[in-house]
Formats: sequence, structure tokens, C-alpha cells
Amino acid sequence: MDDPEEQISQVILNLTVHSRQDQQQALLDYFLPNAYFIHPFCRVPSFSTFKIPYTNHVVNSRRLIAWIYQWYRILSPNIRLEVDSTSFDKKHNLLYATIHQTFTIWIVPFSLWQANVKLVTVLELQRLPVDARNKPILGAKEDSDKDDLTLSKQPSKRYFIKGQEDHYQVDEFLKFVAPWGVSLLWVAWQLYATFFCAVGVFLFRKPMVVVRERILGLDSSAVKKEQ
Repeated sequence: MDDPEEQISQVILNLTVHSRQDQQQALLDYFLPNAYFIHPFCRVPSFSTFKIPYTNHVVNSRRLIAWIYQWYRILSPNIRLEVDSTSFDKKHNLLYATIHQTFTIWIVPFSLWQANVKLVTVLELQRLPVDARNKPILGAKEDSDKDDLTLSKQPSKRYFIKGQEDHYQVDEFLKFVAPWGVSLLWVAWQLYATFFCAVGVFLFRKPMVVVRERILGLDSSAVKKEQ
């Protein structure tokens, strides 16, 4: 990618809602062969291409990511997904995308179960020189932007996805496995925890100050009320 913040929305749509050919091409064009993938329900560690013993087949972590995305489409062929916002932290090469999607398992009749979920995807990028086919030159040093200002001829560079990590709130990913409002139980637990925090402050703040200052001789400015 030349402009990750601008281009990533189309990449995500190619991976999730467009054809299998678009999906495969997006993986080949934008993911490094040893990319990693982290999701609440599955994980692919980073590993390079190797040959499967006693076969003529090779596999790498990107291939496993491709299978995950294909299974995602098999379960829900008609996903509705939108990228709400994107932000690129150029200093740390992290690209953030907020997404909402409607995931419907095809075998459930009349779309009786739909998971309307929100998530934040964090993509770790790596900026690498590319060859004439715009493929990354693997093993090349990840150069800084300062190198672009040198007079010597340098191969053009692009951003590639080194890893993907999907972040869901607990009540959001529960919608995948506990439909029909069961995730509301988690919301109820969160409200209970909030109430417990308020009661805890009311009952234990003053005793904590006394114990820390008078018995332990420690500072209590973190909890002590200003006079």
C-alpha cells in the first residue's frame, strides 16, 4: 500500500465481502508470507514458507490466514460489513480500523440469528522495497523515510501487512456464540461491577487511608480526598 489509511478500507472489503478471487488477491498483494493473525477464536503464529514432508505442497502462515478467511465466507456468504474509520500511527507502523458487520450463518433459516458486532482491527505494517511486480523484497532492511531523500536510486517502497489483531468487547464476541440477547447478561454483569466499584469506594477509601498512613507509613495520595 502506498497510502494505508486511504487504501485499507478496500482491502478489508476484498477480504470479507467480495469474491474468492478478490479475497485471494488481497492476501497475496498486501499480506507478507509470514504474517500473523490473532482473533478471539483463532490464532495463526508467524512462520515462513516450508514444504510439507512427503508431499509437493508448501505452506506458510499467510496460507492459514487465507483458509480462515475462506471458512469465514463459507459460514456467512452474505456478510454485510462497513469500515467506519481508519487511523495510521506512522511512528509505530500500526493501522487501526473500526468496523461493524452483520454475520449470518447460512444454515439458520430466515436469518433468525444474526450477529451485529463492532470491532477494532489493528494491523502491524512493514515498509519494504518492491520489485518490478510490486512484490515485497523479503529480507530487505526496513528503511526509514530518510532514505527516500538520498540521491542514490532506491527501489520504491510500499507498506505490507505484517500482522492482524482483531479486538472485540466481550459482549460483542459473545454474539457469535450466544445469540438472541444472551450477551445482555454480560452487560448486566458490567453494571453490577460498576455498582460494586462505587460501593467499594464509599466503604473502603477511609479505612485504606488509615491503614496506609498510620500503620504502614505509606503515601495515600492516590485515594486520599483533598482537604
